[in-house]
Amino acid sequence: MNFDYIVPPNPPVEAAPFAPLYERIGGEEGIARLVKWFYARVRYEPTVEAIFREHVQDWPAHLQTIIAFWAQMTGGPQNYAGGMGRHIFLRLRPEHYAVWLSVWEKNCREVLPEREADEMVALAHHFGTKLQQMAAG
Repeated sequence: MNFDYIVPPNPPVEAAPFAPLYERIGGEEGIARLVKWFYARVRYEPTVEAIFREHVQDWPAHLQTIIAFWAQMTGGPQNYAGGMGRHIFLRLRPEHYAVWLSVWEKNCREVLPEREADEMVALAHHFGTKLQQMAAG
């Protein structure tokens, strides 16, 4: 993987330290920026590129779905109506998860403050583990 890019961090957010992660990231705007930078990178990683090319035909709609997912998972609006089960049909292997998580972590660490990046990385690892367990049966 090539990580020779630097993304300017999200603008500072004025939120209480005990506020939900969603607020500390900058609400929907902060989540959208994080998600868009991430997918601008990960969808071209050789290990997962073909999966994205085959299964995502409408990128704006996909991004909105993922933004809604992360907003809900971080304490924001409850607008995500999907589930994670559809990923099972993609037949993802451990190396696919490893690439996704690696790029996600790099992205979070560049874009977010340390505490929020740590929390987002931990959430992603949790979801990755959950998906792999669901796929295993």
